[in-house]
Amino acid sequence: MDISTPFPIDAKSGSSRPATYKGLPLALTKQSAPSITPVDGVIGVVCVGMSNANQECARLLAAIGTGGPWAAEVSPAVRPVNCAVGSHAIERWIDPAFDEMLWDACLNTRLPARGLRRDQVRVILHKAANQFGIGAGGVALPHYPAPGSNFAVFERNLRAFSTRVKPAFPNVQAVYTSSRSYGGYTARPERGEPQAYEEGHALNRWLAANPQVDGVWHGWWAYLWAPDCSVGVRNGGGVCYERSDFVNDAVHPSASGEIKIARLMHERLLQEAWYRR
Repeated sequence: MDISTPFPIDAKSGSSRPATYKGLPLALTKQSAPSITPVDGVIGVVCVGMSNANQECARLLAAIGTGGPWAAEVSPAVRPVNCAVGSHAIERWIDPAFDEMLWDACLNTRLPARGLRRDQVRVILHKAANQFGIGAGGVALPHYPAPGSNFAVFERNLRAFSTRVKPAFPNVQAVYTSSRSYGGYTARPERGEPQAYEEGHALNRWLAANPQVDGVWHGWWAYLWAPDCSVGVRNGGGVCYERSDFVNDAVHPSASGEIKIARLMHERLLQEAWYRR
């Protein structure tokens, strides 16, 4: 069965599970686990991305920090830093015009504030998404597989981002990437469906073709996309989304949405030996 209705890429098998989406496989690209080693007893972990990433990483870091509910599950070597910045999605992270407020601010301000050196950064956690998704005349980019689709643009942006990681963090060993959660509650075409869903497929295909860039491992972080709970389908992490999981703009997560997403992020990282206690 091949359908054009979004369905979680990582959903468990079952009678209602389609085989593909527009010919794209419904199976997450898998790589062998990366080798992550501490530097002077520290594994620096840096979150990057836009406002959603900033919120979700802040929630994750609070939960794994001292006194947090998940702190006892995480290796004491892990030292995370939230370098995500609101209104600055992947297009800004690949544009040198924004380096001062993104890469440079992370390196020169946020890392030192956490007592972390540049050479200790071993892992990047990237919540990736196209910021614009808008073409000429303010019209939303077409859907996959149309020429010039948002899918194709996102793949190009992922490639450009991957080449910027090593110059910023020479000792980095792995980049874990997630895409958007759910866009079905917003009327904004560049944030809505199926754009949010198809960016997950674009990331999945890009990772399959690029398990390593400049000697750095690239693979999935958490798969966050899931439909409205009323559909009766959950993703592989057991999640679906309610309208209450988003604030008024229907794009940014509410407290409940942050908790759902942070838990998925944490549970994915618990699969990695370097992260878990």
